[in-house]
Amino acid sequence: MKTLRCICRYYLLSLFIWAFGPAFAQERGFLTVCPDEDHSWFVTDALEISEGCFVVCANDSWGDNSILLKISSEGDVLGRTIIAAQDTTVFVRACLPVTRKTSREVIALCPCHPNDGSTAALVLFRVDEDLNVVYKKTISCPFLDPGSRFYDTKFMLSDSSIYGALTTTPSGGMPEAIILAKIDFDGNLLNYRNWGMDTILAVGNLFHAEEGRIGLFGQFDSSHMGLLTIDSSLQPVSRDTIFQWSAPEGNNGDFCHYFIHDRINSHATMLPDGSHVVSARMTESLYNANGYPYNVHDQSAIFARYVNDFHQPDEYIITEHLNGSVEYPAFFRSVDVREADQTECGVFQCTNLHELPQYGLMQPYPTGVVVTKTNQDLSVEWGKRYLEDDNYQAMVICATSDGGCLVAGSLGEFQAQRFDVFALKINADGTVGVDEIQEESMAFVYPNPAKDVIRIEGVEARETKVFNALGQQVMSFKGNEANAGTLTDGIYLLKITDSEGHIQTLRFVVNK
Repeated sequence: MKTLRCICRYYLLSLFIWAFGPAFAQERGFLTVCPDEDHSWFVTDALEISEGCFVVCANDSWGDNSILLKISSEGDVLGRTIIAAQDTTVFVRACLPVTRKTSREVIALCPCHPNDGSTAALVLFRVDEDLNVVYKKTISCPFLDPGSRFYDTKFMLSDSSIYGALTTTPSGGMPEAIILAKIDFDGNLLNYRNWGMDTILAVGNLFHAEEGRIGLFGQFDSSHMGLLTIDSSLQPVSRDTIFQWSAPEGNNGDFCHYFIHDRINSHATMLPDGSHVVSARMTESLYNANGYPYNVHDQSAIFARYVNDFHQPDEYIITEHLNGSVEYPAFFRSVDVREADQTECGVFQCTNLHELPQYGLMQPYPTGVVVTKTNQDLSVEWGKRYLEDDNYQAMVICATSDGGCLVAGSLGEFQAQRFDVFALKINADGTVGVDEIQEESMAFVYPNPAKDVIRIEGVEARETKVFNALGQQVMSFKGNEANAGTLTDGIYLLKITDSEGHIQTLRFVVNK
């Protein structure tokens, strides 16, 4: 009988672990801060090297070195390695995971600028899973003129090669060329192509395109973003211009116009269904009926999806003025995608929330990190605000194998210009699971612009008031859905009171 009871208990315990174990395994949210008084670290990249294990890389603004940190699924720092070279400044700009014959490794790609002002170099480091440097090579750069330096670099991994978009500049000058380069895992330059600034002004990022090709998202001229498709030999295949878009005229004759504010840190990716998602930091210019511009420093994060016609997005979300603040897309990578299968995926976007400066101060005060998860149609699954109690600056977002994401960035003191590395792991449902971290759900209006029905997503709306551009209330409704078809074309504000009594203000556009 005793044996039977033991067997039953074992069976029930096994059943409990089987039923609830996966749920517990997904609750791996954490916040890790790596203090270092002797350095000021600015995060440049992050990746998941194995399930629940991450590498974050950062540059030292106080010195010449860079750092790699290995973080466990519980948020523990398992290792750290300083990347350094003698008499030169080493900037780690990208970490890429590779699988060798017998081991997994991480490739760190580093532009290096000699302290004597001589020609820059590109160095490849390979580190093992414990972050020990196992290989180092300076990559031949015949495309660099004497004394040239790197202004910006973007890298991506495809099959057995590394593709780079390298923006070069004379010492102390403005960017003069963009080099497309193909490199193998041992640091050998396989091919390169030199583009002048008349072809493209700036590269936002590189991404996987159709049929094994490479997509390049960037700035074609002063007011147009675009997508270039490149084959494996670095030859251009197609060029699609994404024009700037404008909102329609408002009720008072004013109209709104958006243009790209931050061309280097704008991003795009291709989804499994062949559509493209674009995230860009924009500046909004308001014009009166006579065409006179005013309020031209109002920045927004625009998150758009293009299906067939690149001249007009099929869906887009303008996220701005949340809680009286302005959003800025995260630096270096503001969008990442985790495919669920061949037809669906989750899309993550990260932005920094700032209070506007007062009394002539130039540095805005950060008031939180906003992360949204949407499906491939940009329908918001959740959007939350985190880390609003200190100077957290999100710089990288990385989709993770458990359906969640990792946000990495710098936490610091703006007066002293000293920053530590932080990593925030968020679960698939937007929770963190750490009591000290406040999670505030953010509201989004969709679609935006709207023709008839609008939906409020991200929060449970109790009451919403709609105001026109003159500040007059023109509509109110309860619940998360309403018909905006009775409104005339123009710009409107939604004042949303959620089920917990919190009030958020969003802007949306009616364009029939």
